[in-house]
Amino acid sequence: MMITLSRLRNAPRRDPVTSCLFVALLACAACGSAATSAASDSGLVTRTSQGPLTQDAWAALLKDDSALSALATAQKSPWLTAGQIVGTDGTTFVWAEFAADASAARQDIATVWRSCPKAEGETKPTCTAGTAAYTATGAKFTDATNKELTTLPIAAPQAWEWETSTNLDKDNSTIVAGLSGDAAPLDPLGMLAQFNAILPQKRRFIVLSSYGPQLGVDVSPIVHAAQQTGRFDSVETLEFVRRSDLETLLPSLTALDVVVWVGAGVQQKPSKTSPPTKAVGMNVTRGVVGDETYYGKIAGPLLDAPPLGGPGLVVLAGQNTFLGDVNDKASLAAVWYEPGTRPIVGFSLPLGLQGPEGFPRIALRDVIASTATLVSTLGEGKSLEDAIVAGSAGRDFTLTSTMASDNRKKWTWSASNASFWDKQPSTGKLLLKMNLTKFGQCVEQLDTCDVDSWKAGKQASVVNGKIALECANPVFVGPYFSCTGGNTQPPGTKFTVTGVMRGRATDDHLLFIVAGEQGGPLGGAVIIGDGQLTKDGTDIGGGTTTYSFDGMAAFSPFTDASGNCCIIHPAVLTGDDASDLSTLQLHN
Repeated sequence: MMITLSRLRNAPRRDPVTSCLFVALLACAACGSAATSAASDSGLVTRTSQGPLTQDAWAALLKDDSALSALATAQKSPWLTAGQIVGTDGTTFVWAEFAADASAARQDIATVWRSCPKAEGETKPTCTAGTAAYTATGAKFTDATNKELTTLPIAAPQAWEWETSTNLDKDNSTIVAGLSGDAAPLDPLGMLAQFNAILPQKRRFIVLSSYGPQLGVDVSPIVHAAQQTGRFDSVETLEFVRRSDLETLLPSLTALDVVVWVGAGVQQKPSKTSPPTKAVGMNVTRGVVGDETYYGKIAGPLLDAPPLGGPGLVVLAGQNTFLGDVNDKASLAAVWYEPGTRPIVGFSLPLGLQGPEGFPRIALRDVIASTATLVSTLGEGKSLEDAIVAGSAGRDFTLTSTMASDNRKKWTWSASNASFWDKQPSTGKLLLKMNLTKFGQCVEQLDTCDVDSWKAGKQASVVNGKIALECANPVFVGPYFSCTGGNTQPPGTKFTVTGVMRGRATDDHLLFIVAGEQGGPLGGAVIIGDGQLTKDGTDIGGGTTTYSFDGMAAFSPFTDASGNCCIIHPAVLTGDDASDLSTLQLHN
């Protein structure tokens, strides 16, 4: 997205964010680089190091192991990357990923792996080899005889990882993809693709995991807690989550959806005498079992302008996902926080709790149990503050949020779809007012009205005035609504509106997307808006309640009635002045 509602709404604006991919498999001791910390967890074998293998190193392994070589040779796709994981018991696990490229669909990626116990003297260890493949929601592992494995011979993952690089942007493995800044319009095709991916009128709770049950990570306590709340139409899991999964899923969510991400809270590597002081991000999967660092400058653009403001809550369930300055641009907590519509919850660990290596640590199962308590408490209708306190109770670590304490005490989950309204609205009227006086320009007729054409065109006129879109009798299913345009300014505008209300009280948000039909004054326009209720609904008698809101709207390019390509810069959701508000009027 090229203009973001979060940048419009918040002051001061965040600087434009650069999108980067940092393929950062934590370097292993065998590769001569710093390693992930070792830790003992009630007898579990954990990872002492993990990191990349070069293609030459992988080829050397194949020369020495005919079984591994046969599995690798059978792969039809190109070799992409490889890695190695070493356990505290000396077990060595190597893997390689095969696919057309790193952005390939989950089911188009294959992995070959080998697990070897620690060598005893001169005796060569007996190794186990096999393959792995992603499924739509997880992964399947098989040995060399094609027998499915429910437990993988690999050291268990931890709730944290230590990153070897201290400057992600300048790391030589970073791939930079530039984004346009605030001066460019919304990309209509991108917006519509996101909008069409939204499951209409369906409230979702999604548990993402960077791991899976084959690695001993069980997210079912969180799933069960979400199901018991009765507030969601679907409770879903996506295990062994990849970066491409996130970039497909997250923009398709609304402000009523929830994402819990279970994984490692990646931190910058500590010194010999000091623990880590900065949260970098979370880990995503490569090759099913390997890791890639997913951090703020990758994630920032992703949730800047989803069409319907989702997800409405993100829980980063790993160790020290809140560490140091959460306002740092590299922090997921900072770039994903959206005041009013998206608090971020994370974990922090006091320095007094020390693992055997001398640095603080917690186990993934404790992170999961604490998160389940948080979810259950929210499901009881209690505030985010109450849920954070409950999730932290009896723990050596604490949960916290980007949202200020006073606001956490007021923030609750919206009611379920069935009970969102005291009485379901039967008729009504939505009036969207957009003041364009200070914004906008049109350029001479172009073959196509898109972002690239706009940049190349010459200014023909400045758009001054207003847009007022009215649609009667919006259809509500719980908080979700839709309607078709009627009276408009400019006249003759044809459009549809789809949206969602986060709640019905003062400061709650009403998010919407408008699609203008071709041939009218807003031909092909895509408008996303974020309205904020100025007060609770006003009863004006006769079973009629009016909700008034202001806020901001952002536009894609569109073709006006004269065929010019028009660019409307962000508009306020008011008429002649700040007191002339947009309204939603409903009749029971």
